[in-house]
Amino acid sequence: MRAMTKRILALFLLVGLAASASATPWGDVVNHATTAALKPFALDLGGLLGGSAFHSGRSIGFPGFDVGVVAMTQFHPDRDNAILKATADHPFGLPLVQAEVGLPFNFDVIAHGVGYGGASIVGGGLRYGLWRTSMLDPLPDISISAFGDKLNQKYFNATHYSFNASVSWALPILHPYAGVGYDITKVSLAPTVPVAGGASATARGSRLTVGLDVSPLPLVHAFAAYSLRHGMPGVDIGVGARF
Repeated sequence: MRAMTKRILALFLLVGLAASASATPWGDVVNHATTAALKPFALDLGGLLGGSAFHSGRSIGFPGFDVGVVAMTQFHPDRDNAILKATADHPFGLPLVQAEVGLPFNFDVIAHGVGYGGASIVGGGLRYGLWRTSMLDPLPDISISAFGDKLNQKYFNATHYSFNASVSWALPILHPYAGVGYDITKVSLAPTVPVAGGASATARGSRLTVGLDVSPLPLVHAFAAYSLRHGMPGVDIGVGARF
């Protein structure tokens, strides 16, 4: 059992590292940013940031907490995202360090952030468990959440908000989950950017996610999910310790 646990965690870690090592989601803003490209650029960026919102429908419960690393990858840029397509039409992604703390009355508070690819990201949110079941209950756990994020990079900054709902089933070891999300992302270019300096755009998009959280040991879990971000496929991966 311990050997199998190590293999499962090693697999998730490798996939997570691959996701975080993929191209950054900001491409070549300086040379390819135009007013027409800003909205699809914001759409792709917001879909990634929103992917960190949930890996379960179950609230943590007071006084528990969950600390780990998550990574979100999209296989291809939106067809109108000229900023990314100008560099290469390949997968891109974001890693985040994330901490979740259980509060009384089925609330969780979440914080995450990272310095990555010349940008800094900080954000967090609040989750509420609408329904929390016991182990092997045929009914799912259900939660809703809202997040806000701020991204700063030399040539642009972005604000992101998301609203989410998720469900999961408390089975032994394996915990399937699914959820939906809605992202609102505003990107503003620095005045120094040629052609479109100072321009801004806001994009709105939805997410659909189906995944599996694996808990081979009581304090360790890992998860992987397939996500459609405004119709564009990708994966969400994470590893954490839960107490």
